[in-house]
Amino acid sequence: MNVIHPMISKKFDKKEGEEILLRSNQHPSIFYGGLVFLIYNIAVTFSGEMNIAGVIFIVVGLIWAFVGFLKWTYKEYVLTNKRLAIISGYFYLQTEEYPLNKVDNVSLYQNWLDKLWDKGIVTLFGISIQTRRIKGLKSAERFKDAIHSQLSVDSEPYFSS
Repeated sequence: MNVIHPMISKKFDKKEGEEILLRSNQHPSIFYGGLVFLIYNIAVTFSGEMNIAGVIFIVVGLIWAFVGFLKWTYKEYVLTNKRLAIISGYFYLQTEEYPLNKVDNVSLYQNWLDKLWDKGIVTLFGISIQTRRIKGLKSAERFKDAIHSQLSVDSEPYFSS
């Protein structure tokens, strides 16, 4: 099970008979990029002559890191043995739920950089659910495998009257 820092973990109520298989969120790469940009520009600005361009780059780095932090912590994806729940928000939480018995197929897209960073795009296809793409998901391959392991191989529930 993925361990998420308590500061970015959202409240999730399990239903009866459910067990949490995996918890994940967006990959923090945007936050890390902003942080590196900010630290670099602080070091360059304070090691030389202080000018307006350096201050502008520091402000850009602050904004980049702050927006990256918000994107990283805004959504959490919780996979149980019965459903996928997407919980978003900070003060007011909104939950989207996708029952796994309605999911027909799951796919994963990763380019070489996504594979290196262990992130990707997971797409859910199903009966009576709209196709759902989850972009920038951390541990995307583990998440896809966990969803795939829960899919029913019995076609009877889909076609019975």
